[in-house]
Amino acid sequence: MDIKKKSNNKFKFLFYILIIIFGLLYFTGKTGYYENRLSKSSALTKEAILEFEADVASGKPVDIKDYIDVNNKDYENKYSSLGYAISDTIDTVLNDGVGYIIKILEALFS
Repeated sequence: MDIKKKSNNKFKFLFYILIIIFGLLYFTGKTGYYENRLSKSSALTKEAILEFEADVASGKPVDIKDYIDVNNKDYENKYSSLGYAISDTIDTVLNDGVGYIIKILEALFS
C-alpha cells in the first residue's frame, strides 16, 4: 500500500507541475509577450528600411549587409557537440541497420 501511495504522490506532483507550466505558457501567450518580442525586432527592421531609403535617395552605394543585423548566437559547447556526435552515430547505425535487415529480408523472400 505504501508503494502505491508514493507512486500516486509522484503522479500528482508531476500533474501539478504540468498544469503550472501550461498556465504560465497560456498566460504569456494571452498577454502578448511573444508578439511583443517579435514587434521589437521588426521595429529595428523599420528603422533599417528608413535608413536604406535615405541612402538610396542620397545616391550612396547600398549593400544589404549594412542594414540587416544578424545575431547568430553560437550555443555550441563540448556537451552539445558530444550530443550531436552521439545522435549522428545512432542515426547512422539505425539507418545502416535497417538497410541491412531489408537486404536480408529481400534475399530470404526472393
